[in-house]
Amino acid sequence: MSAQKTAKRTYFDWFLLSLFFGYQYLLRSCPSIFTNEIRQTFSINANQFADFGAWCMLVYSCLQIPFGIALDRVGIRRTVLASFGLCLIGQYWFTHASSYENALWGRVLIGVGGAPAYMSALKLVADAFAEKSCGLFIGITGMFTVFVVFCNPLLKKICLEHNDWRIAANDLNLFGAVIFLLCLLFLFPKKTCCETDKKPELPFWNALRQVATDYRVYIYAAFVIGTNIVAVTLADLWGPGFLMTKYHLDEQQAVNDTQLITAGMVLGELLLPIFFCNGLKLIRGIRVCCGGLVLIFCLLIYGAHISPVFLKIVLFAMGLFSAADALAFTLGARLSTPQISGMLMSWINSVGMLGEPVLQKWVGFALDKCWSGALDAGGLRIYQTTDYESALTPMLIITAACFVTALLMGRKEASNKAA
Repeated sequence: MSAQKTAKRTYFDWFLLSLFFGYQYLLRSCPSIFTNEIRQTFSINANQFADFGAWCMLVYSCLQIPFGIALDRVGIRRTVLASFGLCLIGQYWFTHASSYENALWGRVLIGVGGAPAYMSALKLVADAFAEKSCGLFIGITGMFTVFVVFCNPLLKKICLEHNDWRIAANDLNLFGAVIFLLCLLFLFPKKTCCETDKKPELPFWNALRQVATDYRVYIYAAFVIGTNIVAVTLADLWGPGFLMTKYHLDEQQAVNDTQLITAGMVLGELLLPIFFCNGLKLIRGIRVCCGGLVLIFCLLIYGAHISPVFLKIVLFAMGLFSAADALAFTLGARLSTPQISGMLMSWINSVGMLGEPVLQKWVGFALDKCWSGALDAGGLRIYQTTDYESALTPMLIITAACFVTALLMGRKEASNKAA
């Protein structure tokens, strides 16, 4: 195969892997689309509803490292096809569950199946793409969350038309089956499949020790939490409820406005790697984004009511700044080699993603802790704006801590360069 055909093949493999990432992201955010419908179907409170996101993300996070190792040792194709199948099974299980407990198991399967999606694309980029283009392609991979922007309002519309959220969820599963078929027929990455006849250059335990003891891995993971995860916690689960409570939006409008966070992420994943592409610019970009998010959280959580148009702008800006996780992963890619790229990138993602179930669960716990005892006509708990202020405050604290860390790192690297 010529070099040109090999390059085209690699780009197409990357596209399929990014498509899988976008789809499983849509599955993970599915409960936020049907918040009230799901709570009514299973008669659950906020803390129980949070479990749909928290358990999915907990499993997703914990399996990042095992799947990262599988990508290095077993290969991308076999790992992705097996995990994609689990995603489809989990979504079917969740959609047709007759009880809260069964639905929770479906969400766990979705978390298992979606675990290697982002890592598979990042590994291919780190191993097969030129270093100068890594940041751009990592960012574009994150842009595939555009599925959420386009699909969430459509799924909500289907739900309202049929008065049944399960019909919309079934359509989502059929869409995933089409993507799975494309991967089954056409996904054959050449660069990053394991070579069973060759002993890896770096022994497994040496690779594990090299990754696990590098303090920079944990700093980059913290940046992922302080930028992307705090915003995703709102976009995936609690955004619509918060907007309906504080800004008195109807459910459809709250869902649509929440998706502006994801829309901002999509644009940010493209623009941030372009503007902050190398060296000290990466740290500078993270510092700028953390600072912007601190101001936005202060405005949303503690500020007075703002106009609907300005609210949309603020939510979009939140998504734009939250895309700084692409800069953190680009910093991680510069530490990697083909022998450890899957493990290293998955380690950053695992530690980072663990923040989402913790934050999702915290918000649900804090809301129930602050609950005044009020119920609506359907028997669902009614939460006040002050309840959300208490529940969302830790996000502001985490982002502010990341801003200070990025500030100190920037000064340290600048002084080292000057020396």
